[in-house]
Amino acid sequence: MMFFRALTICSFISAMSFFLIASDIHAADNSLSYKVFIKGIKNETLLSDIQSISDSLSNTDHQISSEYLLQKMADSDIRKFIQLLRARGFYDASVQSDIKTGKNSFELTFQFQMGAPYILKSVKMELSNEYEAGGLILPDAEKLGLNISKPFTSIQVLDAQDGLIRFIRRKGFPLAAIADREVVVDHQDQSVTVYFKVNSGQKAVFGDITISGLTSVEESYVAGKLPWKKGDTFNGDLIEEARSVLSKLGLFASIRITEGTELGEGFTLPIEIGITERKHKSISIGLNFITNEGPGVKFSWENRNLFHRGEALTTNYELSNHIVTAEGTFKKQDFIVKNQTLRLSLKIGRENTDAYNSTSVTGSGFFDRDPTKKLRVGAGLVIRSAKVDQLSSTERFHLFSFPIYYNMDTTNDLLDPVRGYRFSLALTPYHEIMGPSITFAKVVSSYKRYAVILKKPYIVFAANLRIGILKGAGREEIPADERFYAGGGGSVRGYSYQSVGPLFGKVPIGGKSLIEMSTEVRLKITEHFGIATFLDGGTAFTNNLFDSGEFLQWGTGMGIRYYTPVGPLRLDIGVPINRRQYNENKYAIYLSLGQAF
Repeated sequence: MMFFRALTICSFISAMSFFLIASDIHAADNSLSYKVFIKGIKNETLLSDIQSISDSLSNTDHQISSEYLLQKMADSDIRKFIQLLRARGFYDASVQSDIKTGKNSFELTFQFQMGAPYILKSVKMELSNEYEAGGLILPDAEKLGLNISKPFTSIQVLDAQDGLIRFIRRKGFPLAAIADREVVVDHQDQSVTVYFKVNSGQKAVFGDITISGLTSVEESYVAGKLPWKKGDTFNGDLIEEARSVLSKLGLFASIRITEGTELGEGFTLPIEIGITERKHKSISIGLNFITNEGPGVKFSWENRNLFHRGEALTTNYELSNHIVTAEGTFKKQDFIVKNQTLRLSLKIGRENTDAYNSTSVTGSGFFDRDPTKKLRVGAGLVIRSAKVDQLSSTERFHLFSFPIYYNMDTTNDLLDPVRGYRFSLALTPYHEIMGPSITFAKVVSSYKRYAVILKKPYIVFAANLRIGILKGAGREEIPADERFYAGGGGSVRGYSYQSVGPLFGKVPIGGKSLIEMSTEVRLKITEHFGIATFLDGGTAFTNNLFDSGEFLQWGTGMGIRYYTPVGPLRLDIGVPINRRQYNENKYAIYLSLGQAF
């Protein structure tokens, strides 16, 4: 009896297993693909946001076994859509879904009825009476991004709340907080009213500063970099400025600035700064290749904390077919006054080009100042001794110069800017101190502009203009390696290095003025890959700009960009448009790190 009972149970289990397997096979056979259509949204940004949160859209690569499961996914999407639409001010919006079953697939359609966006009717802000706010006047709603009688979005309220707290902290109240917030929606007149109640806390001053984590950097150096001192009225913006200033020193791997949660005696706010130092010594290697110039290598070694107060010693070496240089530079920040850097350097170099051969030793000392975050100015003294060979003639020069410069940089990135501009102007008077009396002045100015033309696809337009002028002496009196030359990877691409300008036969001899201009259109196709097209033009003139018969030479081409964490890897192919007869190169290839300009 037990045997037959066991046999019956086993038969039942086998039958059920067969049924489940058959059901799975049948379900797999019935799995269908599906497509999703969205109708009723005209705003491309809103449509993109709707698409980004849709589960049904993100899973179209997978098949689905039943209409029921697809409907459940659509219902879930609709709840998220409605939530997003209300956050954008469309409180009357509705969404319907419809599923049609085809021969081999489903078709899911979302139909949106948007309605009109609700309008921000009024904004009220008031301070609580818990603390004496010291005459604090809250900002207008418009200054916080809440525009009365304009379409309402919930992100405006969140941004305004953060902006309001930042405003109050900027006025000296570190413990400011939102005590209450109300958003009232009136469906009758399709409007929204926003109310903030703010607890300002007590006005305070900066208190004791505790710095921890330092191993080799002196604490007094870090404290001296902070944009406040003990006893100053608290300003929340200075906390972020301090974090930025310390980060730019290049000495620390992490910086944590923590404000006290309670005020001390005399309404002081203690500040704790936790720092993790990074390695202060580093080396870097850069490689480049240009078809008509050959390969080049750059090597540098740096110690960013030589005497434990951010002093930097850098050595740079460059080797190519044209240039061999070795340079050492010492920098001392906050020299004599804050935001002033002492820069001392010694450079030994040799240039071997088609235009000239030059061997030189240069010593210089500069004061660099940063009046603002975007502006740098400076002046210095330079002594340069050089032997220059050109056209079988050898000359020796011992030049004393007093360069001054002005640099403005509003761009967002050093190696790959996409917005802003860079303007530079440098004036350098020269005087021969050991040979025949020669005095001349060199002026070089450049302007680079960057702008995003389109975001989808991502297209950046970049333009560059560079002008140089030499005055005060004849061209033959000026050292050949101080004259202007054009052509090559950093100038007019497609032409040989220094080949664009005055010639003696086929030998470039340089000019007293220069103009270079370039435009690039950069298309970023993926996160790591892009292409660019460019047009370069320019030349060096024998004397003044455009008055000696020289014509601009033009080069064009395209390139590939591979975007790395340290900047784009650039491969350009340049073609000379109006190639001169002596120039046998029909194209040039450039490989390097960073954009061309």
